[in-house]
Amino acid sequence: MTGPVHISPDQTDTLTLLGTGDSKGVPRFWCACPVCTEARGVNGQPGVNRRTRTATLLRSGARAALLDAGPDTHAGLARLSGPLVPDAVFISHAHNDHLLGLGDLLDYVRYADGRLRVYAPPEVVPQIAARFPYAFPEGEGGPVQPIPPQGVPVGEVVVRAFRVPHGANGHSHAYRLDRPAGAGGDGWSAAVVTDAIGIPPELAREWLRAPGGAGLDTLVLGTSFEDESGAPLTGRSVYDVREALTLPWAQAAGQVVLTHLSHGVDVRREGHLPPGWQYARDDLTVHLPATPYRSGPPPTHNL
Repeated sequence: MTGPVHISPDQTDTLTLLGTGDSKGVPRFWCACPVCTEARGVNGQPGVNRRTRTATLLRSGARAALLDAGPDTHAGLARLSGPLVPDAVFISHAHNDHLLGLGDLLDYVRYADGRLRVYAPPEVVPQIAARFPYAFPEGEGGPVQPIPPQGVPVGEVVVRAFRVPHGANGHSHAYRLDRPAGAGGDGWSAAVVTDAIGIPPELAREWLRAPGGAGLDTLVLGTSFEDESGAPLTGRSVYDVREALTLPWAQAAGQVVLTHLSHGVDVRREGHLPPGWQYARDDLTVHLPATPYRSGPPPTHNL
């Protein structure tokens, strides 16, 4: 392991994972498995496996943006220490667990006369309009803009979206985050890839490597289960932990945070992950850039 990264006082870039569960959250309300039982907690205190649906808060200096807005986004924002209105919201795809929290944000714009920039990939914008027609008055410009190819600045960070295979669910989009070197501190590159499986090598070379081909500083990667090798690949839509450990672009990253976790993942078993890897928990804050742990392929781990 190398020494700690020097972070300039004005380079305060973070990701706070407000929601780290899969589409059904943990606990499933109908389930009594060991993970769901632990997640329910004791005496009103939730267990460490309690997790809500996807929402990630990017902060860069005084600016903030939401990467996706699952149904529990209101509760995630309400848990912050003070009021926060993001400067921008990005929606990766129109699945409920990434989109339904947008309703509260659109209400803020429409009924509280608030200002909020909302972005989505061009093909996703009409899908959002179909879900929230009241927010798209006929004859007026809608509140959601296509994400431009060059990305959108959030503070010193540029946010771009790229299309990824989503297995049985077709395709989704992931986020690439870059802070250029010299903009108040060291540069870094990161990606948030919550809903993907089978990313081809050429796509990984373009989007999941730092400039020059090195590993990303930080990778947030969706792994819904520890091991789905017994399930038909044709019915799956997100990597599992077993697969993630073998991905060259994940192995090369400075740190890896595994998110989009179902009740098939018990975060108390984090010890089986290699150095530099961890399971996400709701409200976990990840500092950017990461501590630069990089190694070759991790050793074999029994899941």
